Amino acid sequence: MEGKENIDIQHPEAWELLVSIDDKQVKYILFTPTVANSLITGEVACVDDSLQGLEDAVYNTPLLLNEYKRVRIIVHSPHFVLLPGETSDEDAMRLVRVAFPDEDADALVCTMPHHGVKLAYLLPRGMQAFLGRTFVYPFVCHHLMPLCEYFLQQNRGSEISRMFLNVQDGKMDLAIYRKGQFQCANTYPFTDIQDATYFVLNAWRTYEMDQLTDELQLMGANALCSAMTPELRKFVKYVMPAVYPAAAMQLGRNAMQAPLELILLALCE
Repeated sequence: MEGKENIDIQHPEAWELLVSIDDKQVKYILFTPTVANSLITGEVACVDDSLQGLEDAVYNTPLLLNEYKRVRIIVHSPHFVLLPGETSDEDAMRLVRVAFPDEDADALVCTMPHHGVKLAYLLPRGMQAFLGRTFVYPFVCHHLMPLCEYFLQQNRGSEISRMFLNVQDGKMDLAIYRKGQFQCANTYPFTDIQDATYFVLNAWRTYEMDQLTDELQLMGANALCSAMTPELRKFVKYVMPAVYPAAAMQLGRNAMQAPLELILLALCE
């Protein structure tokens, strides 16, 4: 089913809502395991990057305001730090504020136990409170978390070191696993393919990856991935598409048209 804001869901208590929020738009998917091919997708533009712009986008979309069985929310924040898993939440929130002292923001912590790290990040002041009062007991995480969880599953037990990229318009997520062990994750804004290629090769060199034996896998926007692949193959022998999760098709036939990060979050348990 294609998402429209005026769809009427008769039994929202049987449905799950997943939302992705950045400074330009709110994307969402809805599905219920009890109905075949139930996946609904949609997006709503924000008039600006203010908290009021986000509130207006959400409140003007009644489909988002039902009391669903479960609500999970991805937030995009460029202000984050990765810390050892044994770091207390209190210290993690303090350290991310130290890293970005000029930001007037709330600090949150995303625990990634399979990676042995905590991701502390900042949200604009008031956003956390808005999400808490608007949605029913929402689970909120940084956008890198579901991507890293999926990449880890793809690389678990491997004897090959891999770099994974999620390439979207103007932004690229990167994660590195050395023989199955998590090394780093980051997000880079970019303006053109050469710009993105520079970031990739710099990270490749920093983590001493082998240009002849290690792998570089891409997923995300098809046109951008296709444009980047020949550039990267000038420097790295094994550049290839990442495997799209087959389990996503259980959500609905149109899963491949839904935002990738929301599909990966839906598969995280």
